[in-house]
Amino acid sequence: MPRQEHQRKGEWTAFFATLLAVGIVALWALIPTQVLEATWQAEQQQMSSWAGESADRWIKAQAVEAVSAAAREAERTAAGLGDSAIERWLTDRIYASLLWANLALYRAHALLMWSLLGIPLILAASVDGFYVREIRKTAFISQSPIRHKIGVHFFRLVSLAVVAWLCLPLPMPIVVAPLVVSFMALSMWLWVGHLQKRL
Repeated sequence: MPRQEHQRKGEWTAFFATLLAVGIVALWALIPTQVLEATWQAEQQQMSSWAGESADRWIKAQAVEAVSAAAREAERTAAGLGDSAIERWLTDRIYASLLWANLALYRAHALLMWSLLGIPLILAASVDGFYVREIRKTAFISQSPIRHKIGVHFFRLVSLAVVAWLCLPLPMPIVVAPLVVSFMALSMWLWVGHLQKRL
């Protein structure tokens, strides 16, 4: 019975992964470049207002440096295309791909900037959870497998939220990055603090 459930779960995972891949390709093929440009500008304005011009310039420089080689290659490819409707569409998609990659890299570097504060928080939460568990080993207190499972699922959910935030080409509030770091710390505390005593 458990083997069949595991196989069924694997089938559903493959089905949802296929749907996600098809959705991303469809979004790439249909999204207007104006939406990506507006998102890119909104992200920069939010970062400038939150962290200042210098932080925005640093993040922008890192993102542009990471995508510059691909941009030069894309420019050569686009220059070789003609003026037919399909080739104009391909040129537009090349530009959209570069904008999307640049947006994802911009958000990744923003998350990296917040991680300078967040990594000590995550480490502190993990160590605190570990010592809470060690204290409970000597006390007559039962560990909660439900809370442990909540921590595991919460960590997975936060990881999926990070991937979605990095890839979605829509304007999002800049507070997503510090919230993700805080929720990751909370999930690590739940995960480690409620491990079984005998492990």
